[in-house]
Amino acid sequence: MLYTVRGLRGDARGVFIRVRVVSKGEVRTVTTKDGAEHRVVDVYVGDRTGGITLSLWDEQTEQVVDGDLIDIENGYVNRFRGRLRLNVGKYGRFEQVEEEDFPSRDELLTRRRWKRNR
Repeated sequence: MLYTVRGLRGDARGVFIRVRVVSKGEVRTVTTKDGAEHRVVDVYVGDRTGGITLSLWDEQTEQVVDGDLIDIENGYVNRFRGRLRLNVGKYGRFEQVEEEDFPSRDELLTRRRWKRNR
């Protein structure tokens, strides 16, 4: 099933979605509960229906830039600090794609109705 940002729920698994990278944050290093260090970045992505934060880890952190259009396959959604968050996870993947009809980064930024998925 092809999801939209508006259609995402906190327990969604096996998510296939096409989103545009609106803004990529700074890559930071975190230590997980098992003591391992990882690089992580928050990437704000969206489509015609809304926006959501996408978490990318380790080598994924360098694979997107602002404006990229990406397909996420087998992703999942969880809540972090009360907000929905989209994840690729270790069983998912993403790739850059082209689609002429998909809104550009600038179009997404100027949409009045475009809001963060909560």
